[in-house]
This record gives sequence, structure tokens and C-alpha cells, in this order.
Amino acid sequence: MSDVLTGFAHPLVDRIEGRYACVETRVDRVVLTESMADALLSVGAAGLIPVWITRPNVSISYLARYHLALAGGRWLVRESASTLRDPLTGVVAGTVDQALGGEEIRIGPRPAGEPTRLLVAVSTQAPADEDTELGDAVISLSSGLAGTTPACWGAHEPATLAWDRGAYTQASRAWMPGPVRWMIADAEGKARFTTTVRRTKGGVEETTTGILLPRDVPAADLERLAFEALSRLAEDAVSPLFGTVSLQQGPADLSYDAAPFEVPRPLAAIIGPRATRALAPDLDLLAREFGARTAGRPRTPSIVVGFGSTAEAPIEVAARFAQALGTDQITRLLARTEGAS
Repeated sequence: MSDVLTGFAHPLVDRIEGRYACVETRVDRVVLTESMADALLSVGAAGLIPVWITRPNVSISYLARYHLALAGGRWLVRESASTLRDPLTGVVAGTVDQALGGEEIRIGPRPAGEPTRLLVAVSTQAPADEDTELGDAVISLSSGLAGTTPACWGAHEPATLAWDRGAYTQASRAWMPGPVRWMIADAEGKARFTTTVRRTKGGVEETTTGILLPRDVPAADLERLAFEALSRLAEDAVSPLFGTVSLQQGPADLSYDAAPFEVPRPLAAIIGPRATRALAPDLDLLAREFGARTAGRPRTPSIVVGFGSTAEAPIEVAARFAQALGTDQITRLLARTEGAS
């Protein structure tokens, strides 16, 4: 508590409970407005943990949920005048501290008929040159997975700037070495992304996470769709580093509610050229054991693998694949890409 700023106040913060800064809202849908984003930054700078408290039937946008988690914050539901529930664990208690005391994440099936959503997390790298344009992953994954294109972008929801790759790149460059975070969305409600751009020792790194409604394909073809989209990314991006595509059931508007969610199931992954050279894996072994293939530029290929080709659970296949590459080596490689130069 020694790092907590005493006397902290913010227009959206209703009260401070110990180390928690509580924002109570009565809206039906929580999004990352400019004021919400400012509250997250201010609360974090004060050494406090942000807590958003909502009504039970509220939904939270993917972008708001992502940035709340990124800030180390939590979401609670007000069950009554005297009780709070943690949607993540199911714990019900009378105080914020007690409600957030659970550790076991609540997992459960979603309502029948809910669509499958694809979750993506991709890191790409580009040279820190004047002619470099960012946004490779958003453009490629939007098209490959959802059959859509970026339409708007900005720092908050709703994104009010018409998508312009050049303007997006210039705005990111202005914040170098960063990091700077943006939001990008399509016009049909099928894709929502948040990106983090920063200068690193290897150039400009762009981390893209997002949620999409997949193209209209049979469920059995979703792994193939993910595999092909990552293979296409290997050609579209200047230099992918790592990336994954997973699936999870949820509301069609790409939001999150207070009901339990299943653990995302991995569909496919990409290991980019730099990591492939550094890890020096046995490509024949990866092809035999996991069906991995090379993709992208012949001289600097990436490795793409799907996780549903065996009778094993996909998450177990993904774990075995990481072990085959060398988890310690991957950790060291990721550490070397961090830090502004």
C-alpha cells in the first residue's frame, strides 16, 4: 500500500475500498469510452486496482474487458444492495475484497445456439523505416477469418476515425517508442481488435488481439480456416513472430456477459521466420507429429500448425507442440524482443 496515492479522486470512481477503486455503472453495455480509459490510467497511476461494478444482466465489450484485464482490474456484479458476485469465480460476498477472494475460475457450457467466436493473438515485426506501414495482421486476419475489412479505428469506443492505414501508421509513429494502443473494427460487427505498437530492439512490434465471427463454414472446417488464415498471414505480414487462433462460444455481438465461459480451444498457431531461425526446430518431426507446414516466403518461412488433427484434446496437442519447440527457448526469444532501442 506504500505506493498508493492518498487522497485519490476521479469523476468516475465512486469510492475507494482499501486498494480497490470502484466504478459503479448502471448502463446496459459497458464499453471503453474515453472517460473509462482515463479512469483506468488514473487508477493505475495511483497504485490502485480498478473494479467495475455492474448490474447482473450487463454485457461488456471485448475491448473494454481486454483493457480492464490489461490494467489489472476486475469486474463484479451487484447481486443486491449488500452482495457482490465475481463472474470469473462465482464467489458472492459482502465486500469487494471478499468477492475477489476466489481463485478457481468458473467454467461452464454456454446457452445452446450461441455462435462460435474466434480469438486471435498475433505479434508481428516490421522495420523502423519511413516506408513501413502497420496493420498487416488486422487486414489479413479480418479477411481470412471473417471475410470482412477494417472500417474504423481510434483510441476509444466507439471508434470514430475512418480506417486509413497510412494515418494509423503515422499516429503510431508519433507515439514511439510507445507503447500506444488502438482499437480497430469492421462495419458489420464481425471483427473487433485492439493493437499495441511499440519500438523494440528488432524494429516496430505490433501486437494484435481480437475477436471475430468466422466465415460461414461447418464447425469441422474451423481448424482448416484458422490454418489457412495464418498461412496467409505469413505472406501478408512483413515478419510475423508468434500467433494463435482459438475458439470459444459466446454472444453474437462479440461481448461478454456475467455467465461462465469455457476455456478457449486452440485451433492453430504460427511461428514466424525469426523464431523459426532462432529455435531451429526439426521440421520433419513437426510435420510427422503435428502436421506442421511451412508458409510464407521460401527464404524466410514461417511454421503453421493446426491442433485438431489427432484424437487428443487440442490444448494437449498445443502443449506438446510448445514442448517440441522448447518452452525455455521461446521464453528467452520473447524476452530478447522486448525493450525500446
